[in-house]
Amino acid sequence: MKISIITPTYNRSDLIERAIKSILNQTYSNFEMIIVDDASKDNTSEIVNKYINDSRIKFIQLSTNKGVNVARNIGIANISPDAGAVTFLDSDDEFFPDALEKMRKTLDSHPQINSFRFGVKYDNDILASNNSYVNKIIDFNNFIKDIFVIGEWVCTYRISIINNGFKYNEDVNAFEIISYIGLALHEKQFFSPDFVRIYHTGHESISNEKMSPLKIENALKAYTIILNLYGEHIARVNKKIYGRYLYIISYFYMLNGQKKKGIEYNFKGLKYSPFDLRFIRNFLKII
Repeated sequence: MKISIITPTYNRSDLIERAIKSILNQTYSNFEMIIVDDASKDNTSEIVNKYINDSRIKFIQLSTNKGVNVARNIGIANISPDAGAVTFLDSDDEFFPDALEKMRKTLDSHPQINSFRFGVKYDNDILASNNSYVNKIIDFNNFIKDIFVIGEWVCTYRISIINNGFKYNEDVNAFEIISYIGLALHEKQFFSPDFVRIYHTGHESISNEKMSPLKIENALKAYTIILNLYGEHIARVNKKIYGRYLYIISYFYMLNGQKKKGIEYNFKGLKYSPFDLRFIRNFLKII
């Protein structure tokens, strides 16, 4: 089984070589690594070009910056026809040497499952994944119930999921959870006990950005999409989780200076989750 690894990158010339080497050093060699450079302004291309003599490394350069979700989707569109699975590696992280081998074995041993999650550790060896989910097959209801406590995982999919149209939402930057919720409606997920990725922190990344106006606006858009697409499904499964999403969007409206909208969503949240302290926290934003 060929495994495709999709790696979007932007201005990561100081970090991407580590990610590439972690793939080239895999114990499992039947792979392709698709690197999509989202119009970097540094010498990322110079670094990547050192490795393109290996036919397993594909390098796609965009002329304008499109955002990480567009870059991932371009990677998805360039998966080889003979690939049997796809996974994702950020350019500032790395895989353990046996990551792909563990993925292949897990996929082989669970032929009835198409969607998989593999464990992540921070670079200080602390778990980024919630270990209580390992060896469990999670359906949509359980995924939603625990969506805020599951932790960080590497998603790996059989190619059938890609062929059925899986993509990342291009209307926002990051917020992969939008696509994951949609996929969970149709596919159960197996949470593997194997750790495959090292999550490096301490550098500038989407997850490490401060709450800039641009990030607030992006979050508002993302949570609005979640509520519009999946709000009814979430409310049906767990009213407290739905209420929490309402409180979250209220919070971002408050941060964005849209107090009237923030108050509106805060009271909507109260209806579904009346004992959540986020109701008080959001009103304190007015003071």
